[in-house]
Amino acid sequence: MAWFRGIPLPPGDWNRPLDAIEKADQRGLLRLADETGAIFKGRAWGGFWIYVVGLPLCRNIVRLHEDDLRPVTIDVSTLFAKGLLRQMEGSDHRIYRSALVQALKAARLDQRSVEASASIGSAFDSLALPDDAAAVPAQVYRAVLSRLVFDELARIIFGIVPRGPAYARLAAAYAELGGNGLVWNVGPRQARAHAEIAAILREHIATSDGTGKVQASLLGQLTDQGAVDSVMLGNLIYMVEMGRYDMAAFFRWLTWFAALHPEWMDRVAGDADAQQGVAAAFVMEALRLEQSERLVRQVKRDFVAEGFLFPKGARVRLCIWESHKCGEAHADPFTFNPGRFIGKRPGPDHYSPFGIDRHQCPFGAYSIHLGSAFLTALAGRYHAGGAGPGDPVRGLYHWEPPEGFSPVLRRRGQKSADGPGATC
Repeated sequence: MAWFRGIPLPPGDWNRPLDAIEKADQRGLLRLADETGAIFKGRAWGGFWIYVVGLPLCRNIVRLHEDDLRPVTIDVSTLFAKGLLRQMEGSDHRIYRSALVQALKAARLDQRSVEASASIGSAFDSLALPDDAAAVPAQVYRAVLSRLVFDELARIIFGIVPRGPAYARLAAAYAELGGNGLVWNVGPRQARAHAEIAAILREHIATSDGTGKVQASLLGQLTDQGAVDSVMLGNLIYMVEMGRYDMAAFFRWLTWFAALHPEWMDRVAGDADAQQGVAAAFVMEALRLEQSERLVRQVKRDFVAEGFLFPKGARVRLCIWESHKCGEAHADPFTFNPGRFIGKRPGPDHYSPFGIDRHQCPFGAYSIHLGSAFLTALAGRYHAGGAGPGDPVRGLYHWEPPEGFSPVLRRRGQKSADGPGATC
């Protein structure tokens, strides 16, 4: 279009390998933003990308140009029509999201802390640790957390509990679906696994009358609303698939920070009246530092924002992790300090780990609730240690604690070899 003539592209080299920079250096994109400005371009994953750093900037671009951008995520439309909620647009998105949000409110997941605490406590008990300090091998700890998260999500989303009649089939089908992590190239294996999970859930709905199990779940609430078609069912299936990977990885981060900051864990284990607020602040700070949402949009038509041309076809990365490290958003941004969230509710221009627009994760509040329950269970049982030198490693979607992190857990009330008050 003629009126775009003379409008510059964002600074940077189209041939600069931004994906390689990001994978090699957790702070690589931040350094580029310091060099070039908050909006810059380069090549990533075989295409042209524009990166945006700063929450107010990201929110403003999306707000003003929501019709010019489409969400980019895994395409599962071959499994169920319309695909994932996070990629839907227009009326489809409004209808399905509204039904989901309504069901979430009715299910009151944030108030079911007793059930969550029991599940988490059972997971810790399964470690069968001795009374003195014991290192939990990294792979063992990963497996325990993965099973814990799957069990919790199966319970609150589907109403299926461990040892229940449908549980073993469901767990086996999910192992085939993704193997604990999303598969971008959906093939026959994923199609068979998805069909099996959908069949299990339909059978579960049909045979659960009077038990209250389905009704107490998100699936039950949506069933009561008459909102469970193949699209909604498919989205619930993939919410569990995405959640079991993300939450298990996040629980490892919580354990890592617990090992590095025993003073905060002592506060979580202390005064019951203040416990929940401290635990939630701890979780919020861990989300800010290490596991914020990764957002990608694609330009549907040329537009101009902040004085730069965003050309049709380019991918736009909204850099939430990097935005949380901006000094104007948080003082001393690389320091772990849950105190910045105690008694405070930061606005979306300062804190937005679950997204920034109408596609933000609807489970954000429950993620903080579940993380708090995990942290409280950990602090009530153990002093944590084992966090040593090492750099975070790039996972599927987020950075993860250093490779091979094996937490050292010592039961509370036991003295360590370092004397009273030592924490491993």
